[in-house]
Amino acid sequence: MKTADLAQLQQACGYHFEDERLLERALVHASAQSEDNEHLEFLGDSVLGYAVTKALLDKHGMAEQVGLLAERKAALVSNQRLTSIAQELGIDRRLVFGRSVTNDPHGSSKVCADALEAVIGAICMDGGIQAAQEFVNRHVCTPEILENPHPQKHPKTLLQEWASAHNLAPPAYRVLNHKQIASDEPTETWVVRCSIHGLTALGNATAKSKREAERLAAQDLMDSLSQP
Repeated sequence: MKTADLAQLQQACGYHFEDERLLERALVHASAQSEDNEHLEFLGDSVLGYAVTKALLDKHGMAEQVGLLAERKAALVSNQRLTSIAQELGIDRRLVFGRSVTNDPHGSSKVCADALEAVIGAICMDGGIQAAQEFVNRHVCTPEILENPHPQKHPKTLLQEWASAHNLAPPAYRVLNHKQIASDEPTETWVVRCSIHGLTALGNATAKSKREAERLAAQDLMDSLSQP
């Protein structure tokens, strides 16, 4: 994988690896028949479960019924939610598959969710349980999600599902412009276009981060597609 891709992914994750080989391995699907991500996924699944349970207890305390805590946890670690996070971070676009995979698996919820767990496992191996827990708290257990673990789907997920339902190619995101403004507090501006092969409609957005610009561009395209 290109160094720039690894750097961008680490920036999106908010964690920088001492050993980038762990991150590279976390992105290798079992079909590649090489050092794949299954062991890291195995570790990440356990770390994710612990971190989410700890966050829920910290938020709601011991007074809340265990059954309700279990429902909240199930919603937080569902394939649907983990896939949305993986897509938001750009993990899905960087997965490596073997030649035996004939269909495009990048949008598969199970594949994306497993890859996110593998990344969590890689962070744990590289920086310890605390680093992995901080990642989970930052991306999975955000305060508003802990309060209401049944949020609306991410626009990129909705657009991906719409394209799949209409037998179209997955949405593509293209950076049209990226500016960095040097100051005491450096800022960035990202201009992103979202498109689907075969459609004339486009989604465009500008934001202070690439991830947010992609989210807004996906929403813009969804809004265009919903118009009569």
